[in-house]
Amino acid sequence: GRTEEDLTACCIPYESGVARYADLARGLMIGDTNGMLKILFCPDTLKIYGIHAFGESATEIIHLGQSVMALGGTLQFFRDSVFNYPTLAEAYKVAAHQGLNKLGRGGL
Repeated sequence: GRTEEDLTACCIPYESGVARYADLARGLMIGDTNGMLKILFCPDTLKIYGIHAFGESATEIIHLGQSVMALGGTLQFFRDSVFNYPTLAEAYKVAAHQGLNKLGRGGL
């Protein structure tokens, strides 16, 4: 997906939602407090521009974001989806809520 640098250079407005492994039960269980997942999205349409993940097992969760992006999905998909607990995939829901809260749209 796109990066913050790319979106900024192209003058495309965006917002981000972040989930840190340190805030996830699974992140604490595996001892990774530095990992994170970031979703870049359009603040108006909520279309996903890019998803970035790093940390332990990031390669095991990045495909979820790639699939949603490939299908033209929005942040609402992650907000409304059910994720097993405790898993790192839960980071998508946490990041979606964090991004929506930044827009003042947490209840949508």
